[in-house]
Amino acid sequence: MTWSYGYFTDLNYIHGYNRDMNPAMLCLACLCQAIQPQLSEEPTYLELGFGQGLSINIHAAGSAGSYWGTDFNPAQTVEARKLGLASGANLRLFDDSFEELASRNDLPDFDVIALHGIWSWISEANQKVITDIIRRKLRPGGIVYVSYNCLPGWAPVIPIRALMSLYKEFGEARMSGPLGMIEGALQFSGEVARAGSIYFQENPIAGLHLEQLMKQERAYLAHEYLNADWHLGHFSDMARSLGDAKLTFVGSARLLDGMDTLQLTDEGRKLVSQIGHPIMRETVRDYLLNRRFRSDIFVKGARKMSGSEHRDAWHSLAFVLSTPLADIPKKIPLGRGEVELPADKYDPILEALSDDKYRPKGVDELLKHPKLRGFKPQDVVDALMVLTGAGFTAPAQEPSKKVLEQCKALNGHILDRARVSLDLHHMASPVTGGGISLPHIAQLFVLAMRDGKTGPDALANHVWELLDGISERLVKDGERIESKDESLKELRGSAVKFLKFGRPLLEALQIIESADISGSPFEAYQ
Repeated sequence: MTWSYGYFTDLNYIHGYNRDMNPAMLCLACLCQAIQPQLSEEPTYLELGFGQGLSINIHAAGSAGSYWGTDFNPAQTVEARKLGLASGANLRLFDDSFEELASRNDLPDFDVIALHGIWSWISEANQKVITDIIRRKLRPGGIVYVSYNCLPGWAPVIPIRALMSLYKEFGEARMSGPLGMIEGALQFSGEVARAGSIYFQENPIAGLHLEQLMKQERAYLAHEYLNADWHLGHFSDMARSLGDAKLTFVGSARLLDGMDTLQLTDEGRKLVSQIGHPIMRETVRDYLLNRRFRSDIFVKGARKMSGSEHRDAWHSLAFVLSTPLADIPKKIPLGRGEVELPADKYDPILEALSDDKYRPKGVDELLKHPKLRGFKPQDVVDALMVLTGAGFTAPAQEPSKKVLEQCKALNGHILDRARVSLDLHHMASPVTGGGISLPHIAQLFVLAMRDGKTGPDALANHVWELLDGISERLVKDGERIESKDESLKELRGSAVKFLKFGRPLLEALQIIESADISGSPFEAYQ
């Protein structure tokens, strides 16, 4: 067996960012379940299988503590270390296998151990190694975040993965390179579907799934579908595995997943409410929603908060918008379809959070806000859970000088990289301790401002020159815009919107500096 142990390494993984792995978000998810994790002020954090390392680097830059991680693909470790060198954060990144990591004698005890996706893609032997690392190296009160493919959602489409994997092994793939291999596997699967396949006829969801695969990034598909190991199980299997490491299931890291009032029908809520055992209850939720992917939080020694402790913990928090007010939709997608956010419950809170140039605001401050008169404390807390789960708000911290410096350095590196690359779509906020989605054009606007450009015309011209220098073009309605004049028109419109809505939020998140802000944006909150 080679060093890859059957894991697909011919293409590096995508530069994805996962906000659920942010320590602040993990703590909030525990708080939503009235569980108090025992994290230190400067926690130690371990990520197993960090991919390109964007998440661990953003979280290390935006938070206190020390961050450790391993990804046995050395090319990805090199990439991750570049980001770490740029920020100067407290990071130790290795290309160890899980077995090699487990045998190190310099590993500290960890407050958080996180693994995104990899559980589904590794051998049972490696799953046991990970469980052993968690059992030995997670502190009492510590958090484990684990996301994985699950049943029953995957059940109808498992044969598609098997077909693609067999094409890799036996089809005309070996001489076509990794991208050709993936394209060939997709095309071959499509040919099977179009050849009168009864499987596809009797499983229409499989055909829809194959259509979706055609639109996804090829690097993601390679790691999802072409590994030698691919394990699917129920939530109960994961709970049993981590139960051996003395862990207790707390809830989903995706806040919306645990909100039955939004996710389930009346009949579904009634059924779930009658189930006493937490593992059975959670499994039934998976069947009701046909879940294909889970993001779970387990705690070693979970401690339930009292009512007053839970209330005080919520009132001690501050929140900030992480999406410009103008970009927040009225509906959010959920497992059973889109759900509308009632304007009378959510608009006043969003408007209060946008006041004073998006400055972070504590829960107690929000409760006293004129626009929230008549709101009960629980109404505000419930709305904040939904808005944060939907990605529109985030818990806020007052960053230290070190965190400010680390985020500034990392963001500077990301901006310089944006001159020639389109692969990074997030920047680090010292206020949230996490990443904020920022499309490539918006990054170029920030870069233009850093280069001294101000108005929309200046930003548009500067960005056009950057795009033209790397032979990139804007795309509108699926078509490339080749005309300079039309490109400048589109860029100017985008620049106007960015300056009006995007820039104030980025200033409040301290991703970019503002001459209008004196001191800390938390001063009014304090």
